[in-house]
Amino acid sequence: MAPLLAAARALLGAVLIGMVLLNVANAAGRYLFAAAITGTDEILVFAMIFLVILGAVLALALRDHIALELLPGRLRGRGARALYVLHDLATLCIAGLAADASWQFVQRIAAIGPRSMALGLPMAIPHGALLAGLAGLAAVALFHLVRDLRLLLRAGREGDACP
Repeated sequence: MAPLLAAARALLGAVLIGMVLLNVANAAGRYLFAAAITGTDEILVFAMIFLVILGAVLALALRDHIALELLPGRLRGRGARALYVLHDLATLCIAGLAADASWQFVQRIAAIGPRSMALGLPMAIPHGALLAGLAGLAAVALFHLVRDLRLLLRAGREGDACP
């Protein structure tokens, strides 16, 4: 899993650097040569969607997301592990429901066939990126849920406290 997370971080960094370079090139072209790069704004918006959704999946995978730490910070052992299980289950349900709604929307928008104004890109593609991200969140939550349930059950059998 670590190589996949490292690759995702590298991809996020490369996309962000690419966005900055494209924005600088577009601004330079617009102000120095009175010629903007066609579709730059759309590319930057679509890339930002990609960045945010991949970043959300990465943050959930690393458990590095914003969280309220009042209760988890006070719990130890099985209580903390049980809270992780509850969090995993809630995340799985919410991300799964959102992914299902997104899937239905992507199917409808693909059938209608709208395209972006500057690039002519089918709008099902950026909406599909959101769907992929929501499905990724659900998959990561399922992975965490299975792992945390195993740890909780193992701690219960062994009588040990969870880390």
